[in-house]
Amino acid sequence: MITTQNINTDITLKPRSFSLIDYINKKIQQEEKNGIGIAVILIMVSTMIASFSAALAIHKQINIIPLAFTCISAMGANAVAISQRPFKYIAWAFIISIVGNIGMIIYQLALLAI
Repeated sequence: MITTQNINTDITLKPRSFSLIDYINKKIQQEEKNGIGIAVILIMVSTMIASFSAALAIHKQINIIPLAFTCISAMGANAVAISQRPFKYIAWAFIISIVGNIGMIIYQLALLAI
């Protein structure tokens, strides 16, 4: 049977978010099943970067603020991983630690160049 009926279609556009935080959270959710292996790698990488930052903090003269930040961020991120928190917390703790310690390395290298 053929009917002549008006057909209305609605197009709903889903807003795409290009936020860096949303992108990182999506990647974290995709890699949730590999969380333990990634956490071990993050512990090694974060500790390596923090060791370099701590060595620069005590080179020639002790800079207490960069040294304190380096120790607290690196050991805090390691504690989050060892305490087996959800993978999202572990990943964000290490992202903050790694980015912060790289910032401290750049800052301390700039101080040494002066």
